[in-house]
Amino acid sequence: MSQEGIAGSLQTALDWLSQPVVSFSVASRGMALGLLLGVLVLFGLVAWLAVPWARRWWTDETPRPGEDESGVSTKEMTLQEHLLELRNRLVISVIALTVTTGIAFIWNQLWLQIAVAPCPGCKLISTSPTGIIFSVFKVTLVVGIVVAMPVIAYEAWAYIAPGLTRKERRYVIAIIPGATVSFILGILFAYFALLPAALRFLAGFSTSIVDFTPDIDKYLSFITRLLVASGLIFQMPLVMFFLSKVRLINPRMLGSIRRYVIVAAFIVAADVTPTPDPFNPLLVAIPTLVLYEVGALLARLA
Repeated sequence: MSQEGIAGSLQTALDWLSQPVVSFSVASRGMALGLLLGVLVLFGLVAWLAVPWARRWWTDETPRPGEDESGVSTKEMTLQEHLLELRNRLVISVIALTVTTGIAFIWNQLWLQIAVAPCPGCKLISTSPTGIIFSVFKVTLVVGIVVAMPVIAYEAWAYIAPGLTRKERRYVIAIIPGATVSFILGILFAYFALLPAALRFLAGFSTSIVDFTPDIDKYLSFITRLLVASGLIFQMPLVMFFLSKVRLINPRMLGSIRRYVIVAAFIVAADVTPTPDPFNPLLVAIPTLVLYEVGALLARLA
C-alpha cells in the first residue's frame, strides 16, 4: 500500500464528515430544501388527518361480515382452492415484476450511474463476454423489485390476512410503514456513509503495479450485500418491539445480554464490511448498538 493510500485511509473519517458525496449548487440546495419542507408538511397533514381514523380503527372490535368474533375469516377453503389462490397471486406478482423490470430497463444507464456513484473515479471492467448484460439486468431487476414491491406486498398480505385475527392484522399493518422507512434509512446510510468510506479505503491499496479496477459483476454483488445488510440491521428496533409485544423477550432479558450483543455487533460488522481497517466496522457496529438501545427502549414501552 502506498504512503498516500495509508494517509487517505487514516483520514477517511474526516473526509466523510467534511466532504459531501455529491456537491450541490445553491439553487439545487434551495430546491432540495423546498422539496424536503414540502414532504414534511404533506406528511404532517396526512398524519393529522389519519390519526383520528387510525384511533377508531384500532379500537373497533365490531366483527365484519364473514368473520368470527376474533376477526378470523369463516370462509372454508379446500387445499386445492388455497393452492389455486396462491398460484393466481404469484402470477400477478410475476407480471407486475416483469412490467416494472422492463420499464426500468429503459433507463439502465441511469441505474448503473447511481450504483457507481459511491466510488468516484472507479473504472469498472467486465471479465466475461456476458458480464455487462447480466450486470445491467441485475441492476434493473433490483429496481423492478423495488417498484413492484407494493403489488407483491399486497398480494402476500391478501393471501395471509384472512387467517389472522383482528389484533394480529392491526399489529402487522402498524409495523409495515415503520419497517419500510427503517429499511430505506438503512440503505441510505450504507449508500452515503458506509460504501464511500469502504471503497475509498480499498482503492487506497492501488499502486503503480496494481490498479483498482473492480469487475462490474462482483462490484454490484458487493454493494448489494452491504445495502441489504444495512437495511436489515435497521429493522432491529421494530423486531425487538414486536417480540416484546408478544412476550417472547422482556427489558430485563435485553439488559442481561447487552455484553453479548456488543461482541456480536462487532462480529457482524467485521463480516459485513470487507476492509481490515477499524473505521469501517465501527460505521456498522456503532449504529447497530444504538439501534439495539432504541429497541430496548421500545421494548419497555411495549
